[in-house]
Amino acid sequence: MNYRDVTDDESRRILVAARNYIGKGYEEIGMCSGFVCKAIRTINIHCPTNGFVKTLTVDQKLLRRLSEEESPRAGDVMVFEDSHMGFYDPLPPKGINQLYKLLSAMGKPGRKNNLGVSYGLPAWFNPQPPFYMRAMVIAG
Repeated sequence: MNYRDVTDDESRRILVAARNYIGKGYEEIGMCSGFVCKAIRTINIHCPTNGFVKTLTVDQKLLRRLSEEESPRAGDVMVFEDSHMGFYDPLPPKGINQLYKLLSAMGKPGRKNNLGVSYGLPAWFNPQPPFYMRAMVIAG
């Protein structure tokens, strides 16, 4: 089976879907990977509810790691070494701090202070820069 990167339009649709979850609680969305999968499903890609990086890349072939020469684009997935993930959004909506390029489900199950889906600084999750991944679909 052959795969291709999502188009710019498909990537934009993923990000629009992700933005629709802003304000939803962490436990309602699932872990950060569940949030990523829910948004990716909007372009008819089957994605497990709580897929981790290995599941999404090796087992499912849903994401491809970008090379160092490739620039991320809106809707790509930011992945942190501590297993956190979310969407890269170079132009957050009006009213959001423009330094906040990460749209993610933030919190821990059972905690009262969960942020849920919101924007944040990538450095909040890991001082090391994230790597980027692009959604893939079956070619054809």
